Amino acid sequence: MRTVELTLYVEEPLQEWLIAFLEDLDFDAFLQEDHRLKAYLPAARWNDVARERIEQWLLAHGLDVPIEEQLIEPQDWNAQWERSLRPVAVGPFLIRPTWTETPPEHADKIVLEIDPKMSFGTGYHESTRLVLRVLPSLIRGGERVLDAGTGTGILAIAAVRLGAAGALAFDIDPWAAENAAENFARNGVADRIAFREGSLEVVPESGFDLVLANINRNVLLDLLPGFAEKTRPGGRIVLAGLLTSDRDRMLEAAARMERATRPALTPLHEATEGEWWSVVLERPA
Repeated sequence: MRTVELTLYVEEPLQEWLIAFLEDLDFDAFLQEDHRLKAYLPAARWNDVARERIEQWLLAHGLDVPIEEQLIEPQDWNAQWERSLRPVAVGPFLIRPTWTETPPEHADKIVLEIDPKMSFGTGYHESTRLVLRVLPSLIRGGERVLDAGTGTGILAIAAVRLGAAGALAFDIDPWAAENAAENFARNGVADRIAFREGSLEVVPESGFDLVLANINRNVLLDLLPGFAEKTRPGGRIVLAGLLTSDRDRMLEAAARMERATRPALTPLHEATEGEWWSVVLERPA
């Protein structure tokens, strides 16, 4: 299948907004650089109407820039992408695919071996890194963890490797079931993490010490009341996958919990990386 590659000269702060727009036009892969964004979609879905809509979006954001278009013949994109992945250090962790080695300077890190397939969560995205950095302050040992939208399973694995007693991970993506299970096994934690396919309805349990949710704003807004009910008094909820522009809306939603006859959620910690924001919420004891 042939692919169209578009090169759009857009600075990094606007790229996330542009990606969200392009996803609605069926673009399914992106390469972000400081001063440009490359976007990809099957050639059969590219037409003049899509080009015109992109041009209108650019002009609406004050960008009078060219759209460079290239037709690419079929290639093994997954193999090329895999070859580009390198180990990345985040807080106390080193995330690396199995076909790479641990650099000597990171021999003291907790190694998380993550081979991604179609699932999100490699450590290369800011939102994943935000959660990994805050995890050591939330795990004291023996916690029950709920990992919502687990993807590759990286956050559940990290929590257990830090000392959590166990984790329940779920995801609506059928790819995640296979990918997460493989990653649980290769990190030696398969006996302490259970996976369920579906959304929060597949989790009848409650009383979790920690809920991790690196998804997106709309899904998090829908699931937040359920997260509050699943968290024990005094437990914490970590939300990520959010832009800094989502902050006020998410904090307002957390504050509304009390008026919705659910426990109010108190923000304890916030962090940002680039345009991305995360928050740790507490269900008061």
